[in-house]
Amino acid sequence: RAVGTFARALDCSSSIRQPSLHMSAAAASRDITLFHAMDTLQRNGYDLARAMATLVPQGGPVLCRDEMEEWSASEAMLFEEALEKYGKDFNDIRQDFLPWKSLASIVQFYYMWKTTDRYIQQVR
Repeated sequence: RAVGTFARALDCSSSIRQPSLHMSAAAASRDITLFHAMDTLQRNGYDLARAMATLVPQGGPVLCRDEMEEWSASEAMLFEEALEKYGKDFNDIRQDFLPWKSLASIVQFYYMWKTTDRYIQQVR
């Protein structure tokens, strides 16, 4: 998580999408960062020093992003509007609201979005 937070702090596009360190740390603690770290450790024969060197090479730390980070705030708002209109009909959501997104991206975003505070507030 620390490497993921550090990578986001160094990445200009991350600071635009997530202006606070708190938001960057939250993004770094999601599954994609953990999966990447575990995969790197396994690929390096469980040698922690080699794995860390792979995660933080000379040029700076490796940045992993998931669908929640790849979507802009306006795309997320369009998604929520479409979800309200069509429910979980992801084909219609894609066709009428987000034609530039792949169906897989929309479905993945939906399942990640369901874990957010925003979703919990809407359910209430």
